[in-house]
Amino acid sequence: MKKILFLFFITLWITNSFAKTIGFPEHYYKIKNSTIKKNYFFDYLYPYIVEANKNILIDRKFILSMKLNKHLSKRPKKIKRLFQIAQKYKIENPYDYPTLLKRVDIVPPSMALAQAAVESGWGNSRFVKEGNNLFGHWTYGNKGMVPLNRDPNATHLVRIFNSFEESISAYMLNLNRTKAYYIFRLKRLLLRESNQKISGLILSQTMINYSTIKEKYLAILKSMIIKNDLQKYDKKFYNNLKKEKNEI
Repeated sequence: MKKILFLFFITLWITNSFAKTIGFPEHYYKIKNSTIKKNYFFDYLYPYIVEANKNILIDRKFILSMKLNKHLSKRPKKIKRLFQIAQKYKIENPYDYPTLLKRVDIVPPSMALAQAAVESGWGNSRFVKEGNNLFGHWTYGNKGMVPLNRDPNATHLVRIFNSFEESISAYMLNLNRTKAYYIFRLKRLLLRESNQKISGLILSQTMINYSTIKEKYLAILKSMIIKNDLQKYDKKFYNNLKKEKNEI
């Protein structure tokens, strides 16, 4: 009995510890060397980005299997899952496979890392430290933080996430289903159709609607990717997928 209670409390402690994790580890904020701090930032977030992309690829593989196998498409459980994915990505017709495959696709790590660095001020923003919000997501719900310089007539809040995993998944879903990022999805599809790797450097230049500074924002992302050699994370991601035979 004592052993069972001990394991129970250890499990509870671990669960609560992860649930309450906010922002980067404390030692990150104590790093003085800018190069070391930048590398830590990218290396720390990269696994979360990989995991979010792999979850997307699982759904993408399922969609492809449904498209190619009519026998599968008649099974109730498979149909239910297809409907759930379509609903998640705001697609009215769950059998519209071209639209599904256009939306259910990865976000290249280099672009995600660049935007995380820019939007979070290298993890130093209040939104990261208090709400795990890496990408400046807004919300009009009841749960959120009031921006310090919000317009008096505005009602939006900055969204609070329980973890970086949630923040990154929400960011990718936003790019994959919101009308403002249609060009991003189209350009990604064109890269696939021409048998090219999905490049973060190329796709970062479709993010003109992500920021009010428009063209300047694109230049900032481009510089961020090139100066920090973030394309190496794209290469690493694809190489690992190839090793795992998980590439699509």
